Amino acid sequence: MSPHEDNERDKLLRVIRQVRGRWRWRVVLRSLTVLVGAAVLTVLAAAWGLERWRFRPEAIVTFRVVTYLALVGLGWWFLVRPLMRRVSDIQVALYIEEHEPSLESLLLSAVDGSLPGRREGSTESAALLERLVKFAVERCERIRDGRDVERRSMRRSWQVLAAIGIAAAIVFLGGPAYLRHGAMTLLVPIRSVEAASPYRIDVMPGDTTLPRGADLAVAARLVGFASAEGGLFTRSSPGAAFERVTMIPGKDGGLEATIFRLRDSLEYFVESAGVRSPVHKVAVADLPQVDRLELEYVFPAYSGLSPQKVENGGDIAVLAGTKVRVRVHSTLAAASGRLLVEGASPSALAPVKQGSDDPTLDGEFQVLREGSYRVELQAPTGQMVPASPQYAIDVLTDQPPSVTFSRPQRDLRPTSLEEVFAEARAEDDFGLERLDLVVSVNGGAERGIRLGGSRERAPKQLSAGHTFFLEEMNLQPGDVVSYYARATDNDAVSGGKTATSDIYFLRIRPLRKDYRAAESQAGGQAGGGQGGNDLSALSDEQRRIVTGTFNVARDKAKVSAEKFREDSVFLALAQGQLRQRVEALAGQISTRLGTAAGDGGMKGVADGLAEAVKAMREAEPRLQARDPKGALPPEQRALRALQAAEEAYRD
Repeated sequence: MSPHEDNERDKLLRVIRQVRGRWRWRVVLRSLTVLVGAAVLTVLAAAWGLERWRFRPEAIVTFRVVTYLALVGLGWWFLVRPLMRRVSDIQVALYIEEHEPSLESLLLSAVDGSLPGRREGSTESAALLERLVKFAVERCERIRDGRDVERRSMRRSWQVLAAIGIAAAIVFLGGPAYLRHGAMTLLVPIRSVEAASPYRIDVMPGDTTLPRGADLAVAARLVGFASAEGGLFTRSSPGAAFERVTMIPGKDGGLEATIFRLRDSLEYFVESAGVRSPVHKVAVADLPQVDRLELEYVFPAYSGLSPQKVENGGDIAVLAGTKVRVRVHSTLAAASGRLLVEGASPSALAPVKQGSDDPTLDGEFQVLREGSYRVELQAPTGQMVPASPQYAIDVLTDQPPSVTFSRPQRDLRPTSLEEVFAEARAEDDFGLERLDLVVSVNGGAERGIRLGGSRERAPKQLSAGHTFFLEEMNLQPGDVVSYYARATDNDAVSGGKTATSDIYFLRIRPLRKDYRAAESQAGGQAGGGQGGNDLSALSDEQRRIVTGTFNVARDKAKVSAEKFREDSVFLALAQGQLRQRVEALAGQISTRLGTAAGDGGMKGVADGLAEAVKAMREAEPRLQARDPKGALPPEQRALRALQAAEEAYRD
């Protein structure tokens, strides 16, 4: 055999090996597509099953085993088994011929003739076989040595595999949370079955020891799910059947139940929505427990209330800051005890008579917030054990004071030479620390005037007055004096609470004897008699906006956020609409009077309207930003400017 003939046969066998490799790769790719699709469906079914059985430990173990067996079986059937098949050169040649009919069995004949057994027993001439192999190699080179065989099929397999991966990602990431958790539980088995479950029930008190005859209060916290129904299952001995007690909804979406007067030890667990807690044990022993509680309330000094005793106490409802003195009557003598108050450090209980068998202990704590408390007593073993149920602590609200004006109870229009007397009246349930009159001129800085009140001798009712000496305030016609009363109670625990009255206005009118006549005859003035009425209506509307803004700022803490937002938006719209009307009136005055608008009183009207528009533009964004308190000063300046324009028009 010549070296050239061996070289041609090596080329032919290399083509066969390359195509055999591509065939195996195509088998692997197709098998992976089927395997991944079947694995995704298996994991989805297993995750659904885990959710159906609420991720119970036995369900997790079962589905893990089933899933692993299914994946191994699928891998063997669809991947390992196809790759174990032995593929001869003749089969590869036939495979190429099937995908490249242009070879016309030339490759198959060349491979068949090149087999060792065929060459030894063949009667054909060596030259003819050499030419056949050479032609086959040349034809294979024309088809790129079979590199295009199954290229389309492999591309399709890649696309299907990518589609399965994308669909699986969408289902697991965008689907219910239990699918993701189920997949992690199945495919990452390093966590224990208890830690792998997303659902659990935490039970209080868990394993514990209680005095004989005590009540067992069970509270269950549902983690990972919500349910309004559940059952407490108990049994008194290991061989007995569990008995069910219906639980009721408790705090924070949990469940609660109580077993009264426990006489014997028992086992219990909680089940809700198919989720079961671990089994806990309660031992019953002859331990001290509360037979009766005596309470004495020592109220805060500012309230002026005398101490109050409660013979058979339990739940507490008092003012914040109240000191509660507790006397515990125990069923058995206890060397010590403690009061466990929610959100506070434990308070010690000491025997009334040291070294005796008197089962009476004293202690105290201060009520600062709502919550609960319970009693623990020392057992003969020295351990502190629960001796009472949880008692509720409710904090009574110290209501803020109320304040009103008894005189004059309305807006006034005095001259700058008059004296105006205002009388405020305030009340509080426990006492008033101070009563102030708050005054502002033309929207300027507020000034507080103390009318009465005292922390030491805080009256529950207070009436006081103040006289406005307007001549001393250097006021001009059109100026506005706003005032309201502010009362503060004497709450020394939570801090004094403040209440304010409605706001009232003093509008300064000109010093004219014929003022009322001029006011009624304003129709004879320029502009057809409507200008004065228009200005008066505008100032009245601005006064209502100021009053509304004051009330919204005052009542912010009393209303919901939605109500406060709606009121602020309404005021902003009202202020904007009024500004547009003022701008329109100013434009009409300029158009009708032309150059005359700069003469005499009409210049004051135009200037007043312009100043009002400027102040309104300042108030609008503050109202839109829900800052009514910040909008009050520019609103009052706008009111003063409108009233000054009105007075200038009447002059």
